[in-house]
Amino acid sequence: MKLLSWNVRGLGKPRTVGRLNQKLREENPSIFFLVETKLSAARMEKVRKKCGFPNGIDVDAVGRRGGLSLGWKSSCVVSLRSYSDRHIDIIIEDDSEGLQWRCTGFYGAPEVHRRQEAWDLLRSLDNCPEIPWLVIGDFNEILLSSEKRGVCYAAKDKWIFSGRCWTIVLWTILGSSANGLRGRKGNERFQT
Repeated sequence: MKLLSWNVRGLGKPRTVGRLNQKLREENPSIFFLVETKLSAARMEKVRKKCGFPNGIDVDAVGRRGGLSLGWKSSCVVSLRSYSDRHIDIIIEDDSEGLQWRCTGFYGAPEVHRRQEAWDLLRSLDNCPEIPWLVIGDFNEILLSSEKRGVCYAAKDKWIFSGRCWTIVLWTILGSSANGLRGRKGNERFQT
């Protein structure tokens, strides 16, 4: 199964929609997640269907900001868990492998003062330890100074992002008694 996650930075112009359609044809994903569509849910639904994805969930942009879309092909079995202006959370049943897994499309707050709120949302979604979980999207954070062009980026900020990621990963691995890992020594191996 192939997934595509892309910050499209607006789909209001036919040329941009054409580029999206071309990218979806080239990559041929089973599922896509788009961030910053800058469209109403109704308008995004039309774009998604025009691109060959009849199934999906589209979240309204707020003014000219935000907007999310998660689309999937008819061959995919997807159940919606929850959504907001910052995320779309689904469970995917992979018939070829006979397993379930979870995918959350996430859009981190572009405003620095709202980032903690976005991370708290992501942490609150970490509530299903019995199945594998993949988080995709735009976190509006960077890990490496080389990811940012033209602006000096404080090293402290990348450590904050890195720490937030590890807090969630480690909580998933170590914090939940349901996964059977609590109390194990650090050098013991486990399979996921």
